[in-house]
Amino acid sequence: MNKITKDNLSSFMEYYHDFHDSHITHINYNIEKAKIEILINVYWSGEPTSNENGSYNTNKTKLKMVFYGVEECNNKELFSWDYIYNAYLKFIKIKNKEFICFADDKKKPQVYIVCENIEYEELNSSNIDK
Repeated sequence: MNKITKDNLSSFMEYYHDFHDSHITHINYNIEKAKIEILINVYWSGEPTSNENGSYNTNKTKLKMVFYGVEECNNKELFSWDYIYNAYLKFIKIKNKEFICFADDKKKPQVYIVCENIEYEELNSSNIDK
């Protein structure tokens, strides 16, 4: 798994196009370990390429994100049509301690998680639409 740091945060968000058109498919909580795992069907990653018919190959993938040391979290009911328009991922300070905050939207998030660190990995994308 790869860790999101201040040094790679910008390139991470750029590579996954701020999760535009993606959606969260699973949220798993482990309250005792203050850990949350989410799975995201990502529809834009890397550099899109054009197909012969003029459509884009967006490099769909499935991403697993693991949030450790969860300080705050909240999620509203999610539906299959709740796509991410522009995700929020920033390092923030709460009571003089640094955390990283993920939200599926900056203004009206359905999901937000504030934690000590985040790790991620791409999973087999063969069943991304399932």
